[in-house]
Amino acid sequence: MSRFFIKEEQICGDLIRIEGADAHHIARVLRMKEGDKLLLCDFFNTEYRTVICALSGDLVEAEIVERRAGASEPSFPIVLYMALPKGDKMEWIIQKAVELGVTEIVPFSSAFTVVKLDEKSAEKKRERWQKIAKSAAEQCGRGRVPEISQVRTFGQAVKDCLDRSAALEECEKKGGALSFMCYEKEETRPLPALLSAHPDPCGISFFVGAEGGFSEKEAELALSSGILPVGLGKRILRCETAPLFVLSAVCYRYELEGNGQ
Repeated sequence: MSRFFIKEEQICGDLIRIEGADAHHIARVLRMKEGDKLLLCDFFNTEYRTVICALSGDLVEAEIVERRAGASEPSFPIVLYMALPKGDKMEWIIQKAVELGVTEIVPFSSAFTVVKLDEKSAEKKRERWQKIAKSAAEQCGRGRVPEISQVRTFGQAVKDCLDRSAALEECEKKGGALSFMCYEKEETRPLPALLSAHPDPCGISFFVGAEGGFSEKEAELALSSGILPVGLGKRILRCETAPLFVLSAVCYRYELEGNGQ
């Protein structure tokens, strides 16, 4: 069933109005017609099973058949702090990270990032990355579209992580927030051990460096801020591989293994 995201103001009683690019895609690209089924989501993890009742130009109207809570979202927020990689790697990382359950991606510049973005180009990139996140969320059946935040410096990203963890721990009754950095020089704290030591976190935030990793100064700042360095195994992973490795491990530990699947 085709899936699209809608805003709250598009819902009027038992009807949902879809206009613009999504309506064009439904009517002209997918060539759907009256009576066809659509699965719509309101960005807040509520799904609407609908049937198309009218198409005219770039307007589609769908009648709500069933409302239900989505079942695809992680039980706690998972935030990826990603150093800006070279080329179009960020687009690929965003697409796959959304599929694996990330709830937000915070891009940042660090000592070893080659890419330098001014304010205008950074915002243009962010808008494109957000569209990629939305498309990936629709494709894989997410109940929310993960947010792509504004580009920060490493120091700003660390502060954001600390503020986020403090807010989570204040409002949640579960285990504490878990924050860590993927660091190739860490040999005593492997990722599986860290996750096993935190069976019920209220949130996970993790940092991945660019092609050159992190400088020792950055690693020291992270550690002094309570962001733990962790190792990802015997091999050094590429910057585009590391976040997907972590998200896969998190998914297995807290979604699959935790449910006995």
